Amino acid sequence: MTWRVAKSLEHLRQQVNAKWPNRGKANDGTIGDERHQSRDSDHNPWVKDGSMGVVTALDITNDPANGVVSEDIAEAIRLSKDPRVKYIISNKKIAASYNVHGEKAWEWRPYFGANPHNHHCHISVVSEKLKYDSVVDWKFQKGDK
Repeated sequence: MTWRVAKSLEHLRQQVNAKWPNRGKANDGTIGDERHQSRDSDHNPWVKDGSMGVVTALDITNDPANGVVSEDIAEAIRLSKDPRVKYIISNKKIAASYNVHGEKAWEWRPYFGANPHNHHCHISVVSEKLKYDSVVDWKFQKGDK
């Protein structure tokens, strides 16, 4: 299958790379591996743009030695309430942009997935083309306006 990454997430990755050009990328990710392909994951190109599959998830490596604290990035994006966000996972917690099982939108709740997301944060965007392909700058640092 032909696939691409949502333009909004490519833009976020470019912003992060520009801010921290020497950051580690060992746990960065877009397209899912075989484990992801066997389950429901935004790392799979299930969103379609014509005949092109679109990956709507991005992982950003935690690399405090080079200035990247992925939990801080996740928190800044959560606080920004960016309309492109579907959900964020970081360090055993998840926040969705919508209410989940009585939990309010944008509130952290425990995440019990097999991967605790302590070596990276995960950002998923909604499946609406105008949003997932928007290249408006992300607010990924505390104090971004």
